[in-house]
Amino acid sequence: MRVLVPAAVLALLALTGWATPDAPIANDLEDVLFPLPPREVAAGMFEKWQQEAAKKPSSVTYNRVEYDRKAYWVVEASFGYGDPSEKIAVYAPTKDGSFRRCLLAGSLHAGKLAVAADAKTGLLELREEVRSGTKGEVVLSCNLKAVGVLP
Repeated sequence: MRVLVPAAVLALLALTGWATPDAPIANDLEDVLFPLPPREVAAGMFEKWQQEAAKKPSSVTYNRVEYDRKAYWVVEASFGYGDPSEKIAVYAPTKDGSFRRCLLAGSLHAGKLAVAADAKTGLLELREEVRSGTKGEVVLSCNLKAVGVLP
C-alpha cells in the first residue's frame, strides 16, 4: 500500500504537463485533483451537471442560490478521504445569460458545507455542517450585492 501512493502521485505528475510562460496555469496538477468548471460557463450547463451529479455521485457538487431574482452557482470540488480538501468557486450571472467565476477559494480543509444566501443583505455564506469543533462557523462568505451581474 505504501508503494501505491507515491506511484499514483508520480503517475499524475507524468500525465499532467508542466506549465509554460505562455500557458502558466495549463495542466496544473491542482486542476486535475479539483475538477472545477471553466471560468466561463454557458447558460443551462450548471443544471445539466447538477442532474448528472444526482444520478452519478462525484466529488463535485453544484448548489444554486438566488439573490435579487438572479441565480448564482456555488461549486465545491473535494479531494481526499477522511479529512478531504475542498476547492470552492462562485459563479455570477452575466448579461448574456452565461455565468462567470467571480470567486475561487481553496484548498480548504472543510467537511460538508451548508450554502445559503440572505435575501435582504445579499450575503452568501458557506458554513461548516459536520465537524464538531467548527460546526456552524463561516468557512467562506461573499457579498452578492457587490458582485451583481457581470458584464
